[in-house]
Amino acid sequence: MKINLKKTSVRLTALGLATAISLSGALVVSANENPTQKTVAQNQELYAGTYKKLSASEALADKAVKAAMDNVYVQFPETKSYEIVAYQDVVSKGEYDKYVIRLEKDSNNFFHFAIDSKTGNLSYTIQSLDAATVLSYPNVKSAVDKFYASHPEAKSYVISNANIVDNFVGKFSRYNLTFTGKDPKQSITIGIDVKTGEIIPTKKQEL
Repeated sequence: MKINLKKTSVRLTALGLATAISLSGALVVSANENPTQKTVAQNQELYAGTYKKLSASEALADKAVKAAMDNVYVQFPETKSYEIVAYQDVVSKGEYDKYVIRLEKDSNNFFHFAIDSKTGNLSYTIQSLDAATVLSYPNVKSAVDKFYASHPEAKSYVISNANIVDNFVGKFSRYNLTFTGKDPKQSITIGIDVKTGEIIPTKKQEL
């Protein structure tokens, strides 16, 4: 399987599995919505109500995972030293991504991808961007200027985290930027359409 990944620096902020799935545009039904799923989740300690954690060897035994991993290693050789954290869908019976793979070095350096249950191809990737240089990427600077114009209170905030999501099923790509104020408990996260520079609705957070 040949995959075409964007070549950028690998610096991704720590994201939980559920957050990663949300950012990708994928949808996971909570185990609480189905009694059978809830029982399975409780028995197997599932993540996001659907995914069971696997060992690296178990994940790599799947040909699609192995092919995708080899391709990532070729394009991003630094990830060869990263820990492999893998999850498999054991609840939905093919409705969601079969595998979610996270290559991790530390909280600021990792790369995520998922394997589609039906096709065996990549369904999405989540790749970090350097927060200090993300304004140089296409459409980012103009979108941030528009964001500041509509949210003047955020002009004192700094871009603390940035990543790019490529959703191959939904056929869209977007940047995710988090702006943090002097109080680290205050932040605003926005999405930016990679092609158009259109801003996706903001999300304010009080941690």
